[in-house]
Amino acid sequence: MKIKHYLLSAAMLLAVGANAQEPAVVDSNFYIFLCFGQSNMEGQGSISDADRNVDERFLAMRTTDCDGELYSWRKAVPPLARCGVGLGPVDYFGRLLIDSLAPHNPNIRIGVVDVAVAGCDIQLFETVNDADLKYKETAADWMQGMIAAYGGRPYERLVSAAREAQKAGVIKGILLHQGETNNGQQTWPGRVAAIYDSLISQLNLKAEDVPLLVGEVVTSEVGGACGSHNNVVAKVPEVVKNAYVVSAKDLKGKQDNLHFTDDSYRILGKRYAKQWMRSAGMTVNELPDITEEKDVTSCDKYSWNGKTYHSSRKLSSTSVLVNDQKKVSVINLTIINSVETELDPVTVESSYTWPVDGKTYTKSQTLVFEAEAANGCDSIVTCELTVGTTAVGDVQAEETVAIYPNPAVDVLNISVQACAAGKGKISVYTSYGIEVFSNDFVSEFESIDISNWNSGVYMVVVTDSDGNTWTEKFVKRAK
Repeated sequence: MKIKHYLLSAAMLLAVGANAQEPAVVDSNFYIFLCFGQSNMEGQGSISDADRNVDERFLAMRTTDCDGELYSWRKAVPPLARCGVGLGPVDYFGRLLIDSLAPHNPNIRIGVVDVAVAGCDIQLFETVNDADLKYKETAADWMQGMIAAYGGRPYERLVSAAREAQKAGVIKGILLHQGETNNGQQTWPGRVAAIYDSLISQLNLKAEDVPLLVGEVVTSEVGGACGSHNNVVAKVPEVVKNAYVVSAKDLKGKQDNLHFTDDSYRILGKRYAKQWMRSAGMTVNELPDITEEKDVTSCDKYSWNGKTYHSSRKLSSTSVLVNDQKKVSVINLTIINSVETELDPVTVESSYTWPVDGKTYTKSQTLVFEAEAANGCDSIVTCELTVGTTAVGDVQAEETVAIYPNPAVDVLNISVQACAAGKGKISVYTSYGIEVFSNDFVSEFESIDISNWNSGVYMVVVTDSDGNTWTEKFVKRAK
């Protein structure tokens, strides 16, 4: 009953809702987090009905006056930065903290102060020598309205909002997601450190009590356009003692390869929360991986996750569920190759009815027939058909003629017994009837250089001194 009474009193005190005001006194159970950066911190995700269902203990301060009084508190229904943006990592950062901490401390509340400008350089948060104002002067027209929403100086707005927030609760951490515009700049960690130090100083905070959580951008492994910047992000803990990197591993990006998908924003926010809890010495109970394994049999090839495989193997991939639980998918792939049968070549004068398919053909071509074999994959039968290369009235010569090797690569040998030298003739035709070689006999043994011929089926026609012919096919193969 006491817990219910407290929650009721807190609700009455805060008037939590669309127009709630900040608490009248500082509450040590009200944890405040400052959040700044560019578009991924601002939030570019779609907002679902489930995303609008927010615990009353999760609050957001208005850092612009687009939907109410500046610096007033409201229930943290997205968007949490300025009006018109979308779901971002801060949304599920606060939700997970409430879910994780409230069972141990029913008085806990989480408040976020979010100031972010899409596409901005880190310079927009650097006020030394008015660096932010100089950047504003050259910023693109589409960015000017965003900057103006924060009074023209987003960093100063963050500090002012933070001071107002300190009247109600205690600042417990600073969240940053920025860097795409500064992709690969080695000076970036030092500049981040200077901004962090400035916030600590201006807000009279102790660095050891206020960790800096820096999120990775969409990684190169999933096609992130600025994924290489994560090598720079990794150096922030080297210059800020109480800094931690929040991993974006396995989190998918949108088609622009810059912004996270809706689910990835939810997961990234929870990773921010888990990292903060670890920094505070809390135990984070990670959910175990889920493994799904199945056997797959496919004919000739199998496509999975954008790749095509032609041989049997074990495939695996890792994805991340919305609760940040890893799912490992394993496929035991068996590839069965189609049965391929090559029949002996056929040569006819005018037409040919193929017994395999019962069709009649009148042109030279490769005949192909496909049917399902006993193993469930295709059975492919082929036959090289040559039409019209043997003249009508020609007869098979009685002489013994041999050609070898067959198939041949560089040289074709022809042996013709009992053929009078100088009286016979050898001609070679392509499968389309084009003569590519012609020569009289010099001896009973001839060698033809075919190294430069195109691969394919050829017809050898041997004519003896009496005009009788003998024909045979051979296959020219590539080297």
